[in-house]
Amino acid sequence: MIYSSGLPFHLARNLYYVSLYTFATNNMICGFVPLGYNALRTTLLKKERANIEKLLEPIKGMWKEKGISIVTNGWSDAQRRPLINLMAVTESGLVFLKAFNCEGEYKDKFYIVGLIKDIIAEVGPQNVVQVITDNAPCASLQGCLLRANILMFFGPHVWFIL
Repeated sequence: MIYSSGLPFHLARNLYYVSLYTFATNNMICGFVPLGYNALRTTLLKKERANIEKLLEPIKGMWKEKGISIVTNGWSDAQRRPLINLMAVTESGLVFLKAFNCEGEYKDKFYIVGLIKDIIAEVGPQNVVQVITDNAPCASLQGCLLRANILMFFGPHVWFIL
């Protein structure tokens, strides 16, 4: 299964993988049929997403009280696709918000500022206390452009660390 599906070998270290096989070998399960393709990608995936959202509620609940830092990070994946991650950071923890595949995009200050503005609108501008970007060459220009946009659309309470 691992070889024919091209799954990574570290799957064998996954506690759920190990417990699945331990349970299966210790229990006689007559007529058991594993979940199919559609159940895994629809029903089960939706249930797991709801579970993750429930686990994030305490962290997101602190956003109004303490505020959040929006953090951006640009990188390339194993296939060399340019990606930009956006995260919300508080003292209660980090929440991954979105990853953008920027393949075919010109990652200039206007593009990245647009991504950050959309995320700020999504998490609520009243919750954002600062924006932290990486040290890419266009970051200082992003900061100036983002400051102007934030002041115009969301108000003067956000700090910028570039």
